[in-house]
Amino acid sequence: MKKNIKKHVPYVSQMQQTECGLCCCAMLLRYYNSNESLSELRNFLEVGRDGLTIKQLESLLNHKGFNTKIYKGNIDGLKQLKLPVIVFWKNEHFIVVEKINKSLVYIVDPATGRKKIPEEEFINNFSNYILYAQPTEHFIPKKEKTKNVWSHILLSVFECKVLFTSVLIFSFVSYMLTLGIPILIQKLIDHVIVTNNINSISTFIIGTTIISVLYGLFVLFRGIKIVSLNLFLSKRLMTDTFSHLLKLPYKFFDLRSSGDLLYRLSSINGVRELLSTQLVGGIIELGVLIFITGYMAYKSILLTLIAITIFTINIVFMFMIRPALTQSIDNEIIEQSKAQSIQIEALFSIMSIKLSGMEEEVYNSWNNSYMDVLNCFKRRSTIQNISNTINAFIQTVSPVIILIIGIFLYLKKQLTLGEVIAYQSLSMNFFGLSTSLFGSYTQYLLATSYLERVSDITDAEIEINPENSINHEITGDITLNNVSFSYTKHSTEVLKNISLHIKKGEKVAIVGSSGSGKSTLSKILLSLYTPTSGQVLYDGINIQNFNKKKIFKQMGIVPQDITLLNKSILKNIEMNKENIDIEKIKKVARVSQIADEIESMPMGYHTVVSEMGMNLSGGQRQRIALARALINDPKVIILDEATSSLDVIIEAKISEYLGEIGCTRIIIAHRLSTIIDSDVIYVMDKGQIVEKGTHNELINIRGLYNELYSSQSNKLKLS
Repeated sequence: MKKNIKKHVPYVSQMQQTECGLCCCAMLLRYYNSNESLSELRNFLEVGRDGLTIKQLESLLNHKGFNTKIYKGNIDGLKQLKLPVIVFWKNEHFIVVEKINKSLVYIVDPATGRKKIPEEEFINNFSNYILYAQPTEHFIPKKEKTKNVWSHILLSVFECKVLFTSVLIFSFVSYMLTLGIPILIQKLIDHVIVTNNINSISTFIIGTTIISVLYGLFVLFRGIKIVSLNLFLSKRLMTDTFSHLLKLPYKFFDLRSSGDLLYRLSSINGVRELLSTQLVGGIIELGVLIFITGYMAYKSILLTLIAITIFTINIVFMFMIRPALTQSIDNEIIEQSKAQSIQIEALFSIMSIKLSGMEEEVYNSWNNSYMDVLNCFKRRSTIQNISNTINAFIQTVSPVIILIIGIFLYLKKQLTLGEVIAYQSLSMNFFGLSTSLFGSYTQYLLATSYLERVSDITDAEIEINPENSINHEITGDITLNNVSFSYTKHSTEVLKNISLHIKKGEKVAIVGSSGSGKSTLSKILLSLYTPTSGQVLYDGINIQNFNKKKIFKQMGIVPQDITLLNKSILKNIEMNKENIDIEKIKKVARVSQIADEIESMPMGYHTVVSEMGMNLSGGQRQRIALARALINDPKVIILDEATSSLDVIIEAKISEYLGEIGCTRIIIAHRLSTIIDSDVIYVMDKGQIVEKGTHNELINIRGLYNELYSSQSNKLKLS
């Protein structure tokens, strides 16, 4: 097996917060030359919101043909094992230990990249669980290469091939015109200065003027075309990615932070800049480099061999520092994403931060993360600075070496003086282009890291309506038959064997203690989650057979965590729905008991809501969200703690209207006083329905509902 392993464990970055274990398995597989992608591994072992256990990782590696064993031990035991291995880290994370050398431990962390840390630091964070894995004779490495992250980009470039080709042509011609100057200098020296032919100088001036004017024009045209290319790629890349993102299932967003997703979207701008400038420049520079090499070889094989030798030394050095540069770029991107996530979370939670006096703690958390960004930036800049210094040295010294040897050849009558000067000028272009190519290569590595993170969005499977999906006007009759749900096929069931029937127009409440599965059940009812087993039927038809867009328009939801857009109140209620007139908006506002408050505002319905609705009270946000839910006259409405910030009178008026229009109401409630008049109350505990009945029936049973209700009643009396 020794022949079939890599020198280092390949780094695989985690794309969501809970998939560190899966990334560690991918790293081990790639170490043994099996080209497994994360998406392929997810198909076998889907990662849920709670991550994976070490037993599940063992199961995955066993399935791939590895002999595995889980150990509990310390670092001394770890040193006895054949590395690499997967270890449990900080009681919440998995990493790969690559090697242990003297007092240093080399780790590969899916969240932060490759590191070497002191043994003492490792011991402080090591959680004493080790997953040892070695390939057996049943292990068959996957030889097919994983999907190239550039494939989608190259397709976009191909679609604008005329524009891209025009940029290439203008760039190539402008480069070639710059090469005309050294040739003119050669002619000037050999035919004017050496021969003292002063009459020929006018020809040189005219030639130089023509080349300069043409060069300026072609650079101008190239700039215009690059702007057009930039606009096309920006529109195509961002629209394709964002459109794809919106079509992804809800579970995708459940497992990823908003800050990380926003960072991935913003990184597309960097890719666009690279494509329209660096990529074009790199292609042209390579072509011009080949042309210069050919011309130089035509003039002097010896000088060309010397130039190529120096260039080769530079290329070898470039590839030597490539792993360190790539790792430093990856680490910087990861840390930037973390710091941005903290900032976004802080802004979204600013009220809670202010009320709890946590400003300093939040700042310290962000500051520590930002210091990590700066440290990564410093490391990347140091590596690039060393590289740039060596490149600059070669670029400065090499033409001098070429000039000295050229003069030697001139003295031997093998070159004219003009050819020596022209050759020296061309060699400056030659080495300048080689340095520029290295810069393009560095940008290519950076863009590849960006694209790997963006590909987590573009490679994810979108939500697709079934063929011959049903466009059905629902009545509000809902049945759940033996519905169970777990976030992945290997995780514990969150809902277990739920069966219930909700009749059209009923007011149904679902209650239970925190973590009992109420909100998960509401997402099942809305088809945001697909049951692991069982069926959800609307009017006797499986909800999976419906056209989801059509059915969502017939349903309303007021979630526990209300999100309002940074737009007018009118736009927040309307939510881009078609054919909604202002009178309809005013009607649902009156029904939601918010109309008077809106109309008392200076801008009325055109009052702009601040981000996340922070300039409104909790009750106002809830009633605007309720108006939004009612705008399409829903047949079913789900209220997830939707009236917790309302007073009893307002709440009663809203409930009365919903009853009048015959809308099926499903209320997820903690405050049991709001659901006493429900037709049916379902009581949940540990993912199961344990009681069912009216308020009085459940009180008489003296079970869990009675305990919950009595507990809340006692709290009210005390207050």
